Amino acid sequence: MSCGSFKEVCDKIANNKADYGIIAIENKVAGSILLNYQLIESYDLKIIGEIYLPIELQLLGKPGIKLENIKEIISHPMALGQSQIFLAGNEGVTITEYKDTSSCAKLVAEDVSGTLAVIAGPAIAKIYNLEVLNDSVGDVKQNFTRFYILSKEADYEEGANKASITLQTKNAAGKLSDVLVIIKERGLNLTKIQSVPIPNNQNSYAFHLDIEFNDKVLFEKTLKVLEEETISLKTLGIYKGGSYKSEEIKDDNIHKN
Repeated sequence: MSCGSFKEVCDKIANNKADYGIIAIENKVAGSILLNYQLIESYDLKIIGEIYLPIELQLLGKPGIKLENIKEIISHPMALGQSQIFLAGNEGVTITEYKDTSSCAKLVAEDVSGTLAVIAGPAIAKIYNLEVLNDSVGDVKQNFTRFYILSKEADYEEGANKASITLQTKNAAGKLSDVLVIIKERGLNLTKIQSVPIPNNQNSYAFHLDIEFNDKVLFEKTLKVLEEETISLKTLGIYKGGSYKSEEIKDDNIHKN
């Protein structure tokens, strides 16, 4: 079931129109998607897994169109953000953000002027019968996007070794440092920390933490200690962590944004 926005994905899960959903949470080049952290919390969804997908970006146009004829390049903001070096070298070309790469490719396929191109992945070129004008426009060759798998209910998989939590520290100097020390002293591996503004609460931030562990019981005991050092703490999900291994990338695994 395709969705036009990340919000729509979360809405379908929350309203029982879908059992599971997948949303992007960060890209190696473009960074984190802060809105999606807020969506997970506001819809009270659970993270039950993660997927790392390699990203290959190409400039695509209608068959027979030359690169020098292109006057406008369109794509999803994340794809454009991952192609800044290439875009900077195309002076005079209009850059336009649109909702997703698939919709952009459809516009290019229907364009009668022959001046429109899209930044997208190889699969998109096949679907919409587009030609590759430039086969590598991404800033980083081994790029990936990390996705969260979401559900309305928690799903504790056997062999889970990773958790995502969100917390708000007390408003005093060094409190975030105290939280990090607690995690370190118990041998847990903090793989990501992201500050997220709290809506309607000026100058207040929550911290989203991804933590790897070998012992689930030890992790749960650590949460008890963290609760004493924070204003609020919530476990968003306990799941089996994914990984990105460049040597495993094959053409049939390349994913569009």
